[in-house]
Amino acid sequence: MNKKLIPLIAVLLVVAAGAIIKLNTKAVDDGFAYPHPIRCTVYCDSGTTASGQQTRYGIVAGRKEWMGCTAALYDIKEDGSIGDFIGYFEFLDTGAGIDTDVDGFGDSIINGQSIDVWVPSEDAAREWQREHGDHVMLQIIPGVG
Repeated sequence: MNKKLIPLIAVLLVVAAGAIIKLNTKAVDDGFAYPHPIRCTVYCDSGTTASGQQTRYGIVAGRKEWMGCTAALYDIKEDGSIGDFIGYFEFLDTGAGIDTDVDGFGDSIINGQSIDVWVPSEDAAREWQREHGDHVMLQIIPGVG
């Protein structure tokens, strides 16, 4: 390889990495750079996500602008503080969510008021509900994998 091209390639890689990270900073701009309480529902429909991937545990649906980001989820203690770490999830799906403005159409996911974690079955959904409840702490980590 031509030694003159190596610095050029390095600069292009840095610029490309910066562009990828910049694409996903909207989540942090929305106030989720630190753990923040949010409504959390679960779904178990098998199929293809908005990202084109097959549903699997570890995928979470959220605002379109959060696609490609990582979600760190924590339980919420009774006093409202951060509880145990639940896990890392990938924003690879979107959705409508809960109807918060009573117009007959879901909007909580679209508005960033809730997230929806994929689980493999209705039994797993009930278990999630028992273990974590309706709210979690969400921290969004920008950038792609």
